[in-house]
Amino acid sequence: MRYLKALAMSGMLALGGCVASGHNFDAGRLSTLTPGQSTLAQAAQAMAAAPAHIYPQSDGTTLALWQFNLTFVPDGLYSRKEALLQFGPDGRLMRLVDSTNVLLEPWERQKLLGPAPASMADLPYGAAPQARGDVYVAPPAATQ
Repeated sequence: MRYLKALAMSGMLALGGCVASGHNFDAGRLSTLTPGQSTLAQAAQAMAAAPAHIYPQSDGTTLALWQFNLTFVPDGLYSRKEALLQFGPDGRLMRLVDSTNVLLEPWERQKLLGPAPASMADLPYGAAPQARGDVYVAPPAATQ
């Protein structure tokens, strides 16, 4: 009997440090979204949660962040997952901007990343359009 009381007490102490933030979402359903078609409402419905944060941008687009953090023991055991999606001025999904601890097949990730940038101005740091996977790399500097 004392063993059960001790076990119950240690369980209560462990759960006392449990903290959750954000909205738990179904990250596996992210791959059901289609750039150019899916809306923010459809994304929220597919992932079974509203985004934790919505960030309107000056160019008319919107960034929506699905985020869920669960800490069992402070600075010890924790779980984190995030998905940041960009929606166009028309309200339709443009692309997956970033994700953390969201497992996607390579073809699913490529579909969600959207098309490659159309012009040199869209590339980061003036990089040349040399694609390696889903990352654009700047060519090595010319030596003289």
